[in-house]
Amino acid sequence: MGTLTTPAPGPRPEVGHRDGPQPRHEQIAGYLAVGALALVAVKPLLDIGEKDAGGGIDLGVVLTAVGAALMIAAYGLVALGARRLPPRPLLLVAGALALLLVSSAVSYLLVGARGDLLDLFDVRRYPIYGAHLEPRSAIPAEALRLVVGFAPIALLGLLLMRRSLISSRRLVLVTGVVLAGAIVHCVLAWLQVAGVIPYSFYFELANWQKIGRASGGYYHPMSLGRLLIFSVFLIYVLGDRLRVPAAVRYALIGLFVATGAVSLHRFTILCLIVIVAAFEARRVRGLIASRRAGGRVDRRSALLVGGAVAAVAAVAGGLWGGAIWERVRVALTEVGSLDVRSDTFMHGRGAIWNDVADILGRSSADVWLFGFGYEPWDMHNDLIRVMIIWGVTGLVLVGAILVGLYRLARAQLGPSGRLPLLVLFATLLIFGLTQKPLAYPYFLWLFFLGMLAVLAVDAESHAETDDDTRPGSSLRSDDSGSVASGGPT
Repeated sequence: MGTLTTPAPGPRPEVGHRDGPQPRHEQIAGYLAVGALALVAVKPLLDIGEKDAGGGIDLGVVLTAVGAALMIAAYGLVALGARRLPPRPLLLVAGALALLLVSSAVSYLLVGARGDLLDLFDVRRYPIYGAHLEPRSAIPAEALRLVVGFAPIALLGLLLMRRSLISSRRLVLVTGVVLAGAIVHCVLAWLQVAGVIPYSFYFELANWQKIGRASGGYYHPMSLGRLLIFSVFLIYVLGDRLRVPAAVRYALIGLFVATGAVSLHRFTILCLIVIVAAFEARRVRGLIASRRAGGRVDRRSALLVGGAVAAVAAVAGGLWGGAIWERVRVALTEVGSLDVRSDTFMHGRGAIWNDVADILGRSSADVWLFGFGYEPWDMHNDLIRVMIIWGVTGLVLVGAILVGLYRLARAQLGPSGRLPLLVLFATLLIFGLTQKPLAYPYFLWLFFLGMLAVLAVDAESHAETDDDTRPGSSLRSDDSGSVASGGPT
């Protein structure tokens, strides 16, 4: 059985399953893992009809909590059965998450003493500030969100210990359902553009006019955006393992990018551009290298794909040209003030960030160290959000978690797997400039699904290579991965 390996010497976590009958506890862990992956897969379909936050039970919150419990239980069974601690990097990540929870507990205990300071957050000069939250309920909810969002780390541990439980075949099935959900949301988004179904969210222009923003079956375009971003990423990574022709994969990429564009969510568009540009640049370099080596380039496929994209663009332009052009104009011109000191900086984010800076300037050392434990306003920036919730301690710990996860994954990858990993983490950081990906459990679930796909594909690719060469051969370096050739493998 192939293993996740690294060119660097030193001990590595065991990967794969043992010979002989599978122990009962691992069978149960397999069922739990399948259940968790099934929830990851079907959630986009269950989100159709999502409403703005309000009263009542949120089905999405319940599903993610159940999924998190399944993930943690699956890894716990395997780790206990093997009588092994998690790999040291994962153990350190878990420790950092535990310290964040301790910080939340400290903030909860200090709520009464911070009453006057928390009262400053009762001012909401613009709707972008978000709804009022009670600290006593918001702090535990934030702690739960942290646990649920990072629960897929348990699946990463399963991949490192028992790759048979998180195989690329299972990840392909999950991705197929996710892509089906993304297609459904795209259809709904274009029906919104066509005026067939109503918008659920609007863009308020400087002259007080409003323009509808395509969000599919979600309430907010951001929710649609995260689904589009990771759908495109997974298509590139899994490539021909998806068992559909390259032309179909490129058609899906075109659909997802176009839908992201008409949603008017700028950072979704930026992330999609980064993903497509990174993978296509590598594909072009691979084609150039192949041509120089005397290989042949499939011009017919390139022409077919290009012609299909042009035909679809022409049809879309003819049907919805006016609506599309209006969105292009708005996306390019309605950017708000570029003066960070202005309230109108990035459509109100400047007001929030400047008010937060003023409150922090009045805060005591304990706030700077441990934060407030929750997000009194919608910070619209992950860095500021982490600072407000967990203080400087949170900034250090969250930074350590992300760096630790990146280094752990990178150490398992050959050269061809490192570009997709870098793109994955770059997407997380870029999206966090004006959004809060670490606050959205399903964003993190898709992020970890992408990481699992990169690791599984890279491991199986090199296992196949080792089977064709002598045992112990070095990792294959292949910089020509693309949608057409199966993505980075």
